Amino acid sequence: MSQQPQNIAIIGAGITGLCSAYTMLEDGHGVTLYDPAGFPADNASFMAGGMLAPLAEIEHMPHEWIEAGLGSIALWAKFAEKHGDGLGFDFRQNGSLLLAHEEDRYILQRFAAHLPAGKGEYTATSELEPALAEKFPQGLYLAEEAHINPAPAMHALCDYLKAAGVTFIQEKADPTAISAQYDHVLDCRGMGAAWEDKNLRGVKGEIVIVHNTELALNRPVRLMHPCYPLYIVPRPDHIFMIGATIIESSDNTQVSIRSGLELLSALYSLHPSFSEAEIIEVKAGIRPSYPDNLPRIEISKNDNIIRCNGLFRHGFMLSPIIGRCVADHIAGGQNNFLNLLKKDRDEHHHQRAA
Repeated sequence: MSQQPQNIAIIGAGITGLCSAYTMLEDGHGVTLYDPAGFPADNASFMAGGMLAPLAEIEHMPHEWIEAGLGSIALWAKFAEKHGDGLGFDFRQNGSLLLAHEEDRYILQRFAAHLPAGKGEYTATSELEPALAEKFPQGLYLAEEAHINPAPAMHALCDYLKAAGVTFIQEKADPTAISAQYDHVLDCRGMGAAWEDKNLRGVKGEIVIVHNTELALNRPVRLMHPCYPLYIVPRPDHIFMIGATIIESSDNTQVSIRSGLELLSALYSLHPSFSEAEIIEVKAGIRPSYPDNLPRIEISKNDNIIRCNGLFRHGFMLSPIIGRCVADHIAGGQNNFLNLLKKDRDEHHHQRAA
């Protein structure tokens, strides 16, 4: 496996670009990062809940992706251990808790039946989240999962990369136009690449951020519901991020009244204290997605451009492993997850605009 330092450009300072830059730097390569929106770029990554939840996401990805997600959690844990205190990094591996109202417990049971053996256990809610125990005596606990606060994580990565000597260029860059200047170019533009990748589409996601001093949670909680599933992610100082919506649209970045009401109604059903919570922000964003809602690494046979895109709602969960896969490819090494990310990609060939 070659360890010859390479000169690498990365286009896109969302979470995929930042994780890739960190991994390349750790492997001894020179890195230049491009993004016209700044560092970090205010894009789909800032819309993320920050849940590192490959088990809870099995409804949105095949089982073979679980190990890739768990591998990313291990990489986040290493970064947090190495840099967390000095950079204000906010990573916690307290698992996830899935709950359902009594009339909806069949959804929870159906979900549990699809989990790999030994990956989840029913636990008394009072042991994990006592504030929710009165309404939900028991929940499904996924102990291996974790969560991260997206904005501090991205700022921490940027701070580290700047201090370590990565070159930041705040301007738009075309992968083909700059490819002759570098040994490798990583295209991590997300929806910025949609005009030339005809398989890429936008999926709208909507979130609500609230402040509730009457409640404390230790981990992400998912409320299983037939119509209005909800997840709530705790953040410092009694801030909670609430999400659920997946809307097939790339045109509108405003939250609809219907979606807002559904999110807030489901939130109130979780705990009555949310009736007095302060709404801090309601916003929507567009996530880059492929038809199968799974990310792809496309390694061109004709040039030195590597395209990483289609993270859908899995950006924070899978970006570290994507960066590791690309770094191993550049070094000439093997990575089983790279085969997964490239799986069946030949029939979805990258289409350039005429």
